[in-house]
Amino acid sequence: MGYESMLADIKSSLNGKISDVEDKIEKLKKAKKDIDTLQEEAITEIKEIVKPELGKHWTGTKADDFDKGREEAKSEASKIVNDKYNEYMASINGKIFDLEWDKAKYASELFIANGAADLLKKGEEFAEEVGNTISKLKWW
Repeated sequence: MGYESMLADIKSSLNGKISDVEDKIEKLKKAKKDIDTLQEEAITEIKEIVKPELGKHWTGTKADDFDKGREEAKSEASKIVNDKYNEYMASINGKIFDLEWDKAKYASELFIANGAADLLKKGEEFAEEVGNTISKLKWW
């Protein structure tokens, strides 16, 4: 396989990897938006747990126990929604960071491959340098 076709394969593969990573990043960003929306909805619903307020006709220990139970339910629901939200967001942000790192790595290798292609266009006297450049590509 000549350097020209080898570089074409390398560049095609890298462009494909970059595209795949970009798709994954977009899906994760959409998931973040969806989770944000769900959290907002959950917070709104959690506020409803303590409604309506007990009127002046609701008094005594049963009313106090009922109110206490609603407050505890609200508190527990808030913990669940906020803790899970933070876990999911941290996980998604970590994955996005990893994918951005991969994308940068592929882009830098694509830059090197494009440089090798430019050298190849200069003529046969640069063939050895092109070969050395191709061998520097980490994944090839």
